[in-house]
Amino acid sequence: MAINDSIALLPLDNRPVSYLLPKQIADFSGINLILPERKYLGDLKRGSDLAYIEQWLQETVRVYHGTPLALVISLDNFIYGGLVQSRKHNFTLEELKNRCRGLLQQIPTGRYGFSSIMRIPNYNSNEEEKDYWKDYGEKLFKWSELTHKVGDKNIATVQDIPLIMEEWYQSSKKIPSDILADYKGHRDKNLTVNLIWLESLHENLFEYLIFACDDSGKYGMNVVESEYIKKQIKNHNFASKAKVLSGTDEIPLVLLTKAVLRKSKYKPTVSLLFNSVEGKNQIARYESNTINDSVTGQIETLGLEVRDYKDSDITLFIHCADSVQGDHIFGNKPDDTKNNVSNLINQLENFDKPFIVLDLAYANGADPNLIEALFNSNVNLGKCYGYAAWNTCANSTGSALSIGINRWIAEKENRFNETVFKKCLLTRFLDDYAYQSQVRYKKISEEEVNLKMKPFVEKFSKSFQINNLDIHFRLPWNRSFEIEVQIN
Repeated sequence: MAINDSIALLPLDNRPVSYLLPKQIADFSGINLILPERKYLGDLKRGSDLAYIEQWLQETVRVYHGTPLALVISLDNFIYGGLVQSRKHNFTLEELKNRCRGLLQQIPTGRYGFSSIMRIPNYNSNEEEKDYWKDYGEKLFKWSELTHKVGDKNIATVQDIPLIMEEWYQSSKKIPSDILADYKGHRDKNLTVNLIWLESLHENLFEYLIFACDDSGKYGMNVVESEYIKKQIKNHNFASKAKVLSGTDEIPLVLLTKAVLRKSKYKPTVSLLFNSVEGKNQIARYESNTINDSVTGQIETLGLEVRDYKDSDITLFIHCADSVQGDHIFGNKPDDTKNNVSNLINQLENFDKPFIVLDLAYANGADPNLIEALFNSNVNLGKCYGYAAWNTCANSTGSALSIGINRWIAEKENRFNETVFKKCLLTRFLDDYAYQSQVRYKKISEEEVNLKMKPFVEKFSKSFQINNLDIHFRLPWNRSFEIEVQIN
């Protein structure tokens, strides 16, 4: 991709998935990706340097003025200083509005933006939320759920409403009034900012805008807000310009890929092969829709045509359990997946076209049954264009699609770097399977991670036929939730 067809990305924060994965995709695809310096981006404890971000954005726009630059902007990072900070900040509403106006005045028209609809986690921990979440997180989640049910006549029968209202009233009494007021005020700020972004579409300031449902459930104020935004998108005829999607961390990858698709004369067709009808219709963990809807929503956002697998360019093999997803973090196991795995592997062994594997039997990591079978099979891994199994269904789907589609386009445009691609795919198997499902536990140290990951490094490096790699692992946010895979 020529220098005047560059893509500038303002990531969510400095995590590997936010900063390094887009860079890996750009490196194997020949994309000139322009990123801010990582040291100025936010982490778990501090927000991004907002003055630096403004300066970086202004300078990027100035340098590439007059060129077909695609600009992908994390609006949470620009306004609040990052995804975590969007939940914990102390900005006034007027300060936030001023920051919105400042951004809208300085960006050129036709850019890509994404903003989160604030999540409501069901646990008592203030690691990523305000301080009072350590004592009242579960109570606030319950209050939010009941607030949704009280206001939605389609959820309960007439006979149930008095009982739900009484339960809702009692739930609000369990939360100090100042905390409840602060929380409602914080949500109102988030919604107001999102509606400002939506309003800007009247002036075509964004080529495409995504509102991300961050860690959602079936009920809650975040679901109410997402449905409201969906209605506003419909009422203003913005369906071609904006969408509400599950997930958050994968959204910059999806928009990066959308920008690439718009610039390229090549656009792959895709087919979907689920290995469980029961599984694809389950509500995805940490999302408010089914696995099927989550997957198809990402494909629709990218504007890809779905065909029969015999006629498509890339086939998505989507691995599910016959039950609700498991979860490696909380030790939840789904129904036995061995038969589903066997059927999938049998299909792949007789498949000689590009494919992507979405490993969705579990949240927060891969299905060991699938990975063990895959690497002991006769599947042609050279035709594997993408793989993911981390955190949520939407996270995995968006990242695997982005990896696979960018490889396919890069091959068509003769700018594909196979060695870098193998390192990218190796990173996903080491992170999503080896670490998340086999090695990780809450108090693990970096030294222990590096020791326990060695056998997996040797096994997967051999499978991908890449040797003499220097691979180290870090815990970049000083917690076990994510690792950084450093491959030299």
